[in-house]
Amino acid sequence: MPRARISKQDILKAAARVIHQRGEHALSVRSIAAELGCSTQPLYSQFGSQEQLQQALVEYIRDTYLQFHCTSYKEFGQNFLAFAQRESELFRFLYLRRRAPGERLLDDANFDKTVELLARNLEMSPRQATEMHLQMQYHCYGLGVMIATGYRAMSDEEISDDLREFYSIMLRHYKQAASEEELQYWMARSRNLIL
Repeated sequence: MPRARISKQDILKAAARVIHQRGEHALSVRSIAAELGCSTQPLYSQFGSQEQLQQALVEYIRDTYLQFHCTSYKEFGQNFLAFAQRESELFRFLYLRRRAPGERLLDDANFDKTVELLARNLEMSPRQATEMHLQMQYHCYGLGVMIATGYRAMSDEEISDDLREFYSIMLRHYKQAASEEELQYWMARSRNLIL
């Protein structure tokens, strides 16, 4: 009987398992082939080189692990940080690697919708909403790195509190809230985003 053909998807799943179980340092064409129980030939047939496979793996991890369907702004941050905690090896592979010139730090499939949501709810210009959202992304990225590298452990409650507190700081800055009452007004206006 002919052997079943090994698909690109099979190879990417196996590569993600290798990283998850043994870390990025264990990732090689041989280790992926061993995970699949095959020779290295199907991997080279599908991808051509280990570099091409790794680039496809970056896309696979983003599409498989970082596509969130959230109901609030804070939930995106919580899901991102849960990924850092739950899949620390994959997080490190994805975010603690050398970037190609011009490659974005964080990919956010919902970037435009999120900026529009912030601008509308907070009566901000799109430019201000973009700046605020980028600051929140950088904060989450920093926390994610600390969590994934074991520098800091955070419970779900601590993550929730941290995101709410940082959102409050950003809101005070970008809305130029001069008093606690003004800040609380804008917090109430955006409760659907941060609760």
